[in-house]
Amino acid sequence: MPTEPSTERDRVFRFGPFELSEREGELRKSGVRIKLQEQPFRVLLELVANSGKLVSREELRKKLWPVDTFVDFDVGLNSAIRKLRQALNDDADTPRYIETLAKRGYRFVAQVAEIGSGPGEVVEPATGGLQPHATSTTELKLAQDDGAAVSTPSLKRSWLGVLVGATLLLLALGTVLWWRGKGTPPLATEQRITANPPEAPVTAAVISFDGKYVAYSDPTGVYIRHIDSGETRALQLPKDFRAFPTSWFPDGTHLLLSTGEAPSGFLRPAPESYSLWKVSLVGGNLQKLVENASGGAVSPDGSAIAFVRGEGGTSGEIWVMRTDGGQPERVLRASASGPPIPAGQRPWQSSNFGFSLSSLAWAPDGRRLAFLRRYQSPSPFVGALEDKGSLEIVDVKGGQSQVLRVSRQILTAVCWAPDGRLLYGFRDNPSSERMDYDIWSIRINRKTGLSVGKEMQLTKGSGRVGGLSVSADGKRLILVRDKLSPSVFVTDMNIESGQFSTLRRLTLDDNPSLVYDWTPDSRAVLFVSNRSGTYRLFRQAIDQAVPEVLAEGRSILQSRVSPDGKEVLYLAGYNPDAPGQPGNVMAVPIEGGVSRIVLPLPFFADIMCSRNPAKLCLLVGAEQAVWFDPATGKVQPFSTVPPSELFNWSISPDGLRLALVYNETKSKITFLNLSDNSKRDVELKGLHTQGMDWASDSKRIYVTSQTADGSPTVLVVEPSGNYRVVLVGEKAVQYWCAIQSPDGRRWALQVVSGENNVWMVENF
Repeated sequence: MPTEPSTERDRVFRFGPFELSEREGELRKSGVRIKLQEQPFRVLLELVANSGKLVSREELRKKLWPVDTFVDFDVGLNSAIRKLRQALNDDADTPRYIETLAKRGYRFVAQVAEIGSGPGEVVEPATGGLQPHATSTTELKLAQDDGAAVSTPSLKRSWLGVLVGATLLLLALGTVLWWRGKGTPPLATEQRITANPPEAPVTAAVISFDGKYVAYSDPTGVYIRHIDSGETRALQLPKDFRAFPTSWFPDGTHLLLSTGEAPSGFLRPAPESYSLWKVSLVGGNLQKLVENASGGAVSPDGSAIAFVRGEGGTSGEIWVMRTDGGQPERVLRASASGPPIPAGQRPWQSSNFGFSLSSLAWAPDGRRLAFLRRYQSPSPFVGALEDKGSLEIVDVKGGQSQVLRVSRQILTAVCWAPDGRLLYGFRDNPSSERMDYDIWSIRINRKTGLSVGKEMQLTKGSGRVGGLSVSADGKRLILVRDKLSPSVFVTDMNIESGQFSTLRRLTLDDNPSLVYDWTPDSRAVLFVSNRSGTYRLFRQAIDQAVPEVLAEGRSILQSRVSPDGKEVLYLAGYNPDAPGQPGNVMAVPIEGGVSRIVLPLPFFADIMCSRNPAKLCLLVGAEQAVWFDPATGKVQPFSTVPPSELFNWSISPDGLRLALVYNETKSKITFLNLSDNSKRDVELKGLHTQGMDWASDSKRIYVTSQTADGSPTVLVVEPSGNYRVVLVGEKAVQYWCAIQSPDGRRWALQVVSGENNVWMVENF
């Protein structure tokens, strides 16, 4: 007699990037173990095992909580659900995994597959919903062996399923036809046409006039790709000539290149060295057309090139010249106030915000130019919440521009289709702080240059839109999906080489994670992230795979440990649509708890604190800078350096010195002694600073920068003038900051990387 198979089994469930093992009592994400206490694990197991079904609170109490703990059940279950959402990076308002059914219980809504089983047992995948009944092959075989007929109701249900499916298909087809009849077609599909890995993200792309080719660039060079066949060849350019394509010439054999900053945000030379070049695809001849120019666009008839320039390397003017670089004429000199903007839509009343012009797009008849005016705050931290943009049109012969729309949801990506529609990137969900943009359109009257009809959404996508271009026949639209995102990495120092060791990624999430500080015990980092839709404050131990939420809300920025090490200070309450309203400096216990208001003030750009025995923090805004005591909220003015000159700064942990970079240069660091205002300048030859953070001993700073060839670097710089490189990275990434832990053993690095590729839309 054969041995009976063992009935013992290990149920292993898979959903998204997670696996849940019942026997091992583990939750794993992409193979990495996530720490869960026993009670949250048991709750998750019960929900996953019953995916798609309501599991009531009473059922959970009876099964998982002993009778003698009934009094604490509500608190315990609520705590377990909260910990599960943190572990799964889930959100109660927009759940991807655990849905709350008010006063009833919970339901696991993600698709689940059970992949573990005992010997000889086949486990059907759970799909998170009810499945139509189907008579299995095994059931039919057993029925035939017993001489029994197959159940008639089962056959009827099978035929009923076919009829229901056919009916649903007809209804779907009817819906599509109905929408077409109403003039609102279904959204167009974006099709990816390049497959660049994260190591070589696409930085820019433009389609040829005939719609057959796309020219694109990445950190390794510029390429020409035949869209239909996929055949790709490199454009032969001089060594170390770093450029990206901005426009094709109508002849299809010449390309316009720019040495400025790519739409994806990859750093390029200083604005004053921006220039436009014409290159032949046949002979490879390279011709410089104009200096101090960027954003070049060739007119539809090939007779002119529009570009952006300005005094001192700014981008506040629109110019037009011949395609050989001759007869340059200024079309528009923009001002901060700009053309009349509807009441309530001005971005800031302050005079300290800046602006830039970009995304030039020719009208099909060549009479007008569309462009985007981007109002920029004095701080990059406000920019994380999106500066306001004004979509405008100006006549090529000059004059005041006309405003089509003002919104912080408009992205710097504009093109003009041959049928008169203006296409642009737009973030259609204002309640979300994620950077997911779609393509929208508005029709422009050819005679008046004014918009007619209502705006329409064309596509739905994930990530930013880094540039738009359309073929001359209007059948193909090209865009770059920009998915670059900041993540947190940790490393230590190799004592022998004096270089950073291999970086290890800490935040295992594709959404932005902006790191600012360490906990006093050097065991965890503090960062803000919009992974749940809005920016929240997180703490993550360096030996854990998921973070804990310290503070929830909206528009949470920065995180700095208070001088006494007991609290985390952060900025909250800023409303990009009402920048005149005050925000708050908040504080939350470093171990978690209820937040308190430290200082109600208008929105400030940056905050940094010293450490004991120094007790003050420095708060720098667009027009004011103050010292404040986080314990009492008392403030006193900081007048040593005008706030307008504090472009990039860092205060030493002992509170005695300030390192800063002035607006006019990014290659010189000034060390300021706060006791006597004495200064010492350190010039970084051939390097442009990005982030600065003091070492834990206050004797040196760690500076993130970029070499002349575009490689990201981290340097250690001493006030004496000595500096050395401790890390050089690949050109495909950027380093924003390197923060040393209080014990001096580790560093947290802000690393920006991601997958950028070219996408195409047809039938839009």
